[in-house]
Amino acid sequence: MTLERFSKIEFFYSNDINENEIRLESDEYNHCINVFRNKLDDIIFITDGQGNIYKSQIVRIKNKSLTSRVLEVFHFENSTENIFICIPLLKNKDRFRFAVEKCVELGITRFYFFRSERTIPTKFDDKKVEKIMIEFLKQSIRTHLPLFSYFDSFSDLLKNIDSQAQIFLFDLESNKKFNRELIFNGKNNYFIFGPEGGLSEKELDSVEQDKIFNFSSARLRSETAIIKLVSIIT
Repeated sequence: MTLERFSKIEFFYSNDINENEIRLESDEYNHCINVFRNKLDDIIFITDGQGNIYKSQIVRIKNKSLTSRVLEVFHFENSTENIFICIPLLKNKDRFRFAVEKCVELGITRFYFFRSERTIPTKFDDKKVEKIMIEFLKQSIRTHLPLFSYFDSFSDLLKNIDSQAQIFLFDLESNKKFNRELIFNGKNNYFIFGPEGGLSEKELDSVEQDKIFNFSSARLRSETAIIKLVSIIT
């Protein structure tokens, strides 16, 4: 079973699953009923963000919610669960959103977000980030809703990285070239990017030099570097 089978099917998302019934409410209900004009007895496809797609039939529509009965379940493994993309808060919120969107589209399911010393003060909105992830999970026919954490400093980010994991920090000044063969499938791999202007000297010095890499001869914007790297490793 491959996801290509569902390429022409509209997905909905729900984590409200009780035995063989699934409930859609709020935005998902609105998209299903008012945007895509589904009605009682129609067949719809829902993902729970845990690797499952449920083929189900609408059996009840009431009070701006619907219930569907599960007819068949398809399960998919997460091929990128050992890949962690570490993204700093960017001063341009549209570029930050763009980076997250494209990572989800390309199949990334683990994110660490952090504030660096050169990050312009801005609030991290976890609800908004989750909404973006759900939107692009459905759009790109993905079945694993990404997990993410936020850290208020670069040092906090490093403290929360598994000591057995591999770290790849990207800096244009590094003479060490990155290639995909360096990734270990049996370990967690963390890919760290700097904000506009790069990480500070203090932040760079807190990472061992053999973990700092360069993968482009051009100076790329943060979101471009992130997307380029993710396209290489997925």
